[in-house]
Amino acid sequence: MAKYVYPAIFSPSDDGGFTVSFPDVSGCYTEGDTLAEAMEQAKDALCLILYDLEEREESIPVPTSINDVVTENGDIVSLVACDTLEYRKFFDKKAVKKTLTI
Repeated sequence: MAKYVYPAIFSPSDDGGFTVSFPDVSGCYTEGDTLAEAMEQAKDALCLILYDLEEREESIPVPTSINDVVTENGDIVSLVACDTLEYRKFFDKKAVKKTLTI
């Protein structure tokens, strides 16, 4: 459980939106109709994948430096941060039975 920062590639799509990929996190893709929506979706997708890796006790990939990310013409590279502890608090809503005797 930690805070992570990974570079993401925002690629413009033909319909005016953006597709997002993370070069260091296998299988982590998302999209958005606007750049702001794509940024929000990217944070959510990154947290979900990293949370799952933590739960399965698998190794967390090491992020590449933003300067080393290779892009195609028109792509935008930005850092995306997430906090899996906050994600866990928000989505782990397990019922807990407590017995109290007075």
